[in-house]
Amino acid sequence: MMENRETVNKLYEIAKSFREAIERAIMVGDLTEINMQRFPVGCCSYASDLLQRYLIEQGFFTWYISGNYGCGWESESHAWLETEDAIVIDITGDQYEDKELNFTQSVYVGPREDGFHDQFSLEA
Repeated sequence: MMENRETVNKLYEIAKSFREAIERAIMVGDLTEINMQRFPVGCCSYASDLLQRYLIEQGFFTWYISGNYGCGWESESHAWLETEDAIVIDITGDQYEDKELNFTQSVYVGPREDGFHDQFSLEA
């Protein structure tokens, strides 16, 4: 269990630094992708893809996970990463802080059963 806690801590530090780097790059104009201009809103897919590539370089394999909450016009979709040990790595969940899902953590690393990620129906 100690190894899992150490892994979670390391992944958290990597994810936090990665998000901070994205925010700095947007602020100084180094990251000008149109789909990243409202970061984190609407950026979960792109940001998760970038983070996944970086984590591979750091020696961590992850799966890209996406899901839906609700249905119809009121539905929400979200994407994040998970390790083989089911550790969620999410650097854009706070885009839901003012919505029904009310998630405020800018960087989350932990189990899917956190009250937020487990509300999404996963896509196949």
